[in-house]
Amino acid sequence: MRFDWDEDVVMRLNGRRVIEAECDPNPDHDDATPVKVVSSIKGEIEAIPLPEGYSMQWVGEGEIQGEAIGNLMKFVPITIFLILIILLLLFNSWRKVILILLCFPFVFCGITPSLLLSGQPMTFMAIIGMLGLIGMMVKNAIVLVDEINRLQTEEKVAPYTAVVEATVSRVRPVLMASLTTIVGMIPLVTDPMYSSMAITIMGGLTVGTMITLVLLPIFYTTLFHIQKPTNI
Repeated sequence: MRFDWDEDVVMRLNGRRVIEAECDPNPDHDDATPVKVVSSIKGEIEAIPLPEGYSMQWVGEGEIQGEAIGNLMKFVPITIFLILIILLLLFNSWRKVILILLCFPFVFCGITPSLLLSGQPMTFMAIIGMLGLIGMMVKNAIVLVDEINRLQTEEKVAPYTAVVEATVSRVRPVLMASLTTIVGMIPLVTDPMYSSMAITIMGGLTVGTMITLVLLPIFYTTLFHIQKPTNI
């Protein structure tokens, strides 16, 4: 920290006089991101007693990030609606649409521990990664459900056998697609800006892949009341 003389300027925000104090993260520390710096000093800064009539407001990157998240969330309902329409046109069954969407909340079982273990905050980039996981999870689920449908309609395989065979046959494609994405995120893990996004995608996709190959077939047999034949 150093003190310098500055121009004698009266700064105003929304017509009110303000005093602005700013700082930048130390570039010598790779993990000194703005979010971490603010979280480490916020308690001490807010504990400073203010004279009567004064108030404090955090601006800068945190404020911009909050506005960006707010603008992003405006389009989430539209995105979900479009995904519903596409899935409904593809499968022509509400139960299959619900089946695919039912698996997505379980990815938080991978996202939350990954962020906690790595010490990364839930930043704007992490939310971007989480939204990207929607497409990845839906894609993997479509691959499996479509294969189950194909076996039942084209090859006339029994429902229970179709679920088992489709799951076994889709293990390699689903694993390879997920693994290539996870490996592609590794170079971003140490990046100060994109690390939270990379960890979110890696953790969520790892658990999401297991969900697709384990829970999705179970949910399918439950929703469609498929029983195991007695002769198997």
